[in-house]
Amino acid sequence: MTEFAFVLGNGQTRLEFDTKHLQPLGTVYACNRMFNDKHVDVLVSVDKGMTEEVQRHKLFSWYKEHYTRPQHTNNISLPLDKRWQGYSSGPNAVGIAVTKGHSYIFLIGMDLTSKTDFINNIYAGTDHYAATKDTPTFYGNWVNQIEHIAETYPNIRFIHVNPVDNFTPDQWKRMSNFSVMSKSQFITFVGMDK
Repeated sequence: MTEFAFVLGNGQTRLEFDTKHLQPLGTVYACNRMFNDKHVDVLVSVDKGMTEEVQRHKLFSWYKEHYTRPQHTNNISLPLDKRWQGYSSGPNAVGIAVTKGHSYIFLIGMDLTSKTDFINNIYAGTDHYAATKDTPTFYGNWVNQIEHIAETYPNIRFIHVNPVDNFTPDQWKRMSNFSVMSKSQFITFVGMDK
């Protein structure tokens, strides 16, 4: 198992990182519509409609791991860990990463907030996502869920990378195994080519 896990959210800042540069350095975890990115190793989807789309396209699940809720599994999908089954896709991806033995979990594109009055999601306006002019999604559940996972695994380092407007929730920053990195700090730390 690689030391680094890159858990990708779908916030706008994720577009600043190319998965083809991340994959050689660690394991790439992503959610939902990223099923068609060939540089993703593990995909999570919890929404029934999104999961059915992943399974129907089979682009992802034929050659990599796809996790979903037990009631949505089939011959190409694996059930989520029972501890995280009620969680959203992103926190579930974090939960899977911690169980696979990574020392560092990098949260990339988990912006939580928006620079505008509208939703901050690169897939807004596509099937199974909010419309581009919808208000930002409440992020409190994601924050609490990831905090719970990080507290459960105190020996794993969690790093929020390049958050939009430098916003990282105070409850994450208070944890001793949690830190924040700028894009340039991250690139240097993991040894990624710019």
